[in-house]
Amino acid sequence: MNDENEAHLRSFAEAVSEGDRDTALSADQLAERLTGCRAILSLNGIGAEEITADVLEAVGSIEVICIAHWWAQLVDAAREAGIRVTEGSNANTIAVAEWTIAAALMGIRKLPAFDQALKDGSPWAEPRRQVGLLCESTVGLVGLGRIGWYTAQCFRALGARVIAHDKVATKADELGLPLVALEELLQTADVVSLHLPVTEETTGMLGSREFSLIKDGAIFINSARAALYDEAALVAELSKNRFTAYLDVFATEPLPLDHPFRTMANVTLTPHIAGDNAAMFLRCAREAIQTLKDYFDGKGLRSLQYRYP
Repeated sequence: MNDENEAHLRSFAEAVSEGDRDTALSADQLAERLTGCRAILSLNGIGAEEITADVLEAVGSIEVICIAHWWAQLVDAAREAGIRVTEGSNANTIAVAEWTIAAALMGIRKLPAFDQALKDGSPWAEPRRQVGLLCESTVGLVGLGRIGWYTAQCFRALGARVIAHDKVATKADELGLPLVALEELLQTADVVSLHLPVTEETTGMLGSREFSLIKDGAIFINSARAALYDEAALVAELSKNRFTAYLDVFATEPLPLDHPFRTMANVTLTPHIAGDNAAMFLRCAREAIQTLKDYFDGKGLRSLQYRYP
């Protein structure tokens, strides 16, 4: 929240702040404080454990809860109390997609390798013309949730051929994307990017066999979760220097100082920031506030789903 977002909220709602309070109100205090409230704007669904179904039912006047970023406990409480809940912003989707596109471009154009070669004293970092173009590449997206769905549109807008692996065909059909088996995607894609949630089905879905299928010279990107694969198997395959990796998430975070990834020339690392930056959080709040304004203006309640651009 900044001054601009707060002014936007106050333009149509009576916003009440507890200031710098850092301790939770009791259930009774919270219910009394919320008396007459029609909506809750949660800038972060995490950390709202005190807003329980019992509290919501005791207040009795809340019509909707709008979450700007993340879901967590507040969603369950709202559903138990029969209150409509929506994620009023999808700014995190844009942030992760941008990071993924940046990683793909850096990998295809070999920017980190050229940077290091020049810093190491190479005059021209030869063979400097042995790079690719994104618009001549096949991008394989493992997962077509909202981040994968939006990322697919970004890649296609830049001219890439996009294929996908997902157990649900709806999103692929909507975009006209070919759905392929995981093995085919790994074997044919120049860029492999993970966009799956961690579930019982997806945990550890990539191991030594799957990593061995990735083609030589490919780019492997993970902005999702490290639990999707056997990290030791990825380290072992990357040690063969067949392909490069751009990783934002790790099995242990922060990444241990002695982890092999830290010394591998074909691995580029970022500290779990693909979807985490100040501009993203401000956009989350701005869009969630607008979602509430639209609701009170009689335009209905919707969860945002972006199309590119």
